[in-house]
Amino acid sequence: MLKNYLTKNNRLFRSCLPVLFGLLSFGAYAQNITVTGMVSDSDGPLAGVSVQLKGTSVGTVTDIDGGYAVSAPQNGVLVFSFIGMNTQEIPVGGKSRLDVILTENAILLEDVVVIGYGTLEKKMVSSAVTSISAKDLVTGVGGATIANALKGKVSGLVMSGTDSPNATNDLQLRGMASLENSRSPLVVIDGMPGGDIRSVVQEDIQSIDILKDASAGAIYGTRATGGVILITTKRAQEGKTRISYTGETTYKETFGKPNIMSTKEYLRNFNRAIDYEADTDWWDEGLAENPFSTKHLLSLNGGNEGARVYANVMYEKNNGILRGDSRTDFGGHINANFKAMNGWVELNTTVDYRQANRDQSKPDTNILLALNPSRAVKNANDPSGYNVWTVGNEVVNNIADADLNTDNTLDKWFRPGAELIINILPVKGLSLHVTGSYENRQAEIHKYTSMYSSSEQRTKRKGYANLKFSKRDNFNTESYLSLSRQFDDHFVSAVAGYSYYETGGEEFEMSNANFSVDALKYWKMESGSWLKEGNADMKSRKSTKNKLLGYFGRAHYNWKGKYMAMATIRREGSSKFVAANAFGTFWSLSGGWRISSEEFMKNVTAVNDLKLRAGYGVTGNEGFDRDYNTYLYGLDLFWMMPSGEFAPGLNVATVPSPTLQWEEKHEWNLGLDYSLFNNRLFGKIDLYQRNIEKLLYKVSVPMPPNVVSDMYENIATLVNRGWEFEIGGKIVKTKDWDYETAVNLSHNVTSVDYLSKDKSYQDGNQILYNTFSHRLQVGQPVGSYFLYKHAGFESNGDGKSSDFRVLDAAGNSIPHTKARPEDRVFAGNYTPLVIAGWTHNLRYKNWTLNMTLTSWIDFDVFNGIDYNIGYAPLQSSDIPYNRLRDAFGKHNHIRTNGLPSMSDYFLEDGTFLKIQNVSLGYTLDSRKWSNDLMDHIRFYLTGNNLYTFTKYSGYNPEVTITGWQGGIEDKVYPQTRSYVLGVQFNF
Repeated sequence: MLKNYLTKNNRLFRSCLPVLFGLLSFGAYAQNITVTGMVSDSDGPLAGVSVQLKGTSVGTVTDIDGGYAVSAPQNGVLVFSFIGMNTQEIPVGGKSRLDVILTENAILLEDVVVIGYGTLEKKMVSSAVTSISAKDLVTGVGGATIANALKGKVSGLVMSGTDSPNATNDLQLRGMASLENSRSPLVVIDGMPGGDIRSVVQEDIQSIDILKDASAGAIYGTRATGGVILITTKRAQEGKTRISYTGETTYKETFGKPNIMSTKEYLRNFNRAIDYEADTDWWDEGLAENPFSTKHLLSLNGGNEGARVYANVMYEKNNGILRGDSRTDFGGHINANFKAMNGWVELNTTVDYRQANRDQSKPDTNILLALNPSRAVKNANDPSGYNVWTVGNEVVNNIADADLNTDNTLDKWFRPGAELIINILPVKGLSLHVTGSYENRQAEIHKYTSMYSSSEQRTKRKGYANLKFSKRDNFNTESYLSLSRQFDDHFVSAVAGYSYYETGGEEFEMSNANFSVDALKYWKMESGSWLKEGNADMKSRKSTKNKLLGYFGRAHYNWKGKYMAMATIRREGSSKFVAANAFGTFWSLSGGWRISSEEFMKNVTAVNDLKLRAGYGVTGNEGFDRDYNTYLYGLDLFWMMPSGEFAPGLNVATVPSPTLQWEEKHEWNLGLDYSLFNNRLFGKIDLYQRNIEKLLYKVSVPMPPNVVSDMYENIATLVNRGWEFEIGGKIVKTKDWDYETAVNLSHNVTSVDYLSKDKSYQDGNQILYNTFSHRLQVGQPVGSYFLYKHAGFESNGDGKSSDFRVLDAAGNSIPHTKARPEDRVFAGNYTPLVIAGWTHNLRYKNWTLNMTLTSWIDFDVFNGIDYNIGYAPLQSSDIPYNRLRDAFGKHNHIRTNGLPSMSDYFLEDGTFLKIQNVSLGYTLDSRKWSNDLMDHIRFYLTGNNLYTFTKYSGYNPEVTITGWQGGIEDKVYPQTRSYVLGVQFNF
């Protein structure tokens, strides 16, 4: 088993573990003597073992050779403790040397998995669950969100997002779970559903458990359609107070710069272009000058059996690779645990605060690619100091606009929570849990457009200011009874309880324009002349509260660790639906059979563990905004009063749909867990299918009889089919060397099996230049492009160039300018055939080397960069935008009349293998030379997004593949490679 391996061989792991102390008691002491000795297990010396004088805080830990020295009374008692081993209490008895051999604790060595409203030993789990501990997250990878540290770690999990520090991540587990409502997994932080993964600091994490299938997630009922991510933050350990400091410095660089024409090339190829006599690389000008970032984290951990506290404070300055793109975070986190009344009462409290100040005044890189390179960025004669042009049809100076304008957002998260546990001691294993948690999220948006910017000069305004404030309050309370008992060969656990969740928010916004000076920006809003002229704007909104009420239960049975079964049920109601449809019932059944425990497997020594799992469950989804399905009133046109005068009045803006129901996911999962060859080879295999029925989607409706033009309806059935395969191996395990590697592979296909009777297809949003490039249609896999079929080229009549042709619906070749929407066909797919993650963990003595590789195999990317600027216009003066060099190089024979058609000509294989991160670390045992003041120091150097192997000719093949309208590379954020130098001091 993994922990057995770590316990016996990984000295680095042991030296970094928190010290575990024995129970506190007091005795009589005589004169102190120095006691020395060695602590070992069956394989040799053990480093990092806690040696404590019982009843006191006096103690030490063993060094790398298992040795220790501690001052103790001759009649004292020493307590030896270490994770995964049985604690031993040995009387000193006047001896100056005590050598101790610790034995393994089989129970402690079993992994414990968080499954929602409780925990379960990993060997008893019968659902699809992936668990990641804090040690599995590579240091120096987290960045702006811990989602970055999960890349390549979880089979079936994909995420979108750029390298910007202000980017958000859209997570998707096992394919698309809905068309547009809550596709991402439900995030539960310390028992609080609906958490924001961006609000968690990586160093605070104890474990992350991902509930993949419905049999695991059904206990959460609603919002679990996309899976569940359970984040457990660190709790304090008993023992003396320990302090830890982590500091990081990060340097970022960009790579893979688009190959844009220089000034000389631009003027030569666009013979009518205006030469402004400069030579500007607009891409480089848009990059930050000093892309360095810093991070500091100070934590405290300690206490006794009755009271323990873990706390930290954090500060991080994260500068992006683009100018005007940065984020500053600070926050604090406290977990406290108390025990009272001789074990009857336990109280666990959590308080978490985080604040992120986001500067998002960055230039648009797509505009930078199009700018005339003969123009200059700055102009000393302009009041702004920039070269701001406002006439002509050329793209404006986007760098000037970005630098002159302000776009700042202040995000705040405040999350306190408490759990009261009453252990009913007369009934062994029975306890009552009462939890309450609250989350307050706030956002303050500050925007100001300078009077010197191009937009203000074009509109002849003198500055525009906008302020917006929004907040959302989430409240969750739960009460449940839990029972866990072992009766000879029978193990039984059960949970039954009640849950209530409420969320609501409000926002306020105001704007004004025409200011006398720029200096005050939005802090003197009343000074703009628009207010007096009646053009200023002010509005506020309070969202309708959404409430969820649920009753849930779970029962688990295990016999001899051989046969196991679990059943869950949740009856839940949502205020988003009318009363008749408010409640839904979500349930699951799962079972497991440990084949390796059967008599016929006794002589199969190569198999250590073999468990077959099967599960079926139903979860729900009501992820649309509450306001879409309630009576809302808005200001309508003026109404004539009896007096003959006109007055503004309220009118119905939205009405609830009497037929709207829950989305439901029905999923079965078949899995196999295995561990072979003395636990040197291990992994799992899962097969699954899930039907998402009664899919919610906003569709157009006639007016009248409806009072609005679009409403949500249950219109479709979505089907996901796939498999996941994980394999890991402990390749080397010796005294000085450890090497472990693991590979995870996943495959998913999503299709539409049903659309409402009056619809045969659903077009996506307009992705590129008013053209639909995606379509949902029964029988077609989700992720397919809906494009014109390329039919070669046609001469432009100049003897030098040609233009695009496509096939029409009848199969005839026509000029692309004459193509009609009905000529489009399904072509290619952006869903990878296989998504892979490959991790490597190597240790040599005190050195460690970790590496993560990720890969998407066999998928198509629509090269929107090539489509937009990879081809020259038929007339060189038509569009004075810059182009890729390929337009007059590789594609020099093509001159297109307007934009090329969105055809399959632009589809490319995006297969790639990426070196996601590499981390080199060294741990220095500092106890000897620091007189036990400092336990150890760890140094590490981590590189992220180091290199991508691909034949894709565009900028970055890792495009958005979440949802059903992805796969197009049209928005470019500079690819960023980062290097993190970090140090951890542990006192």
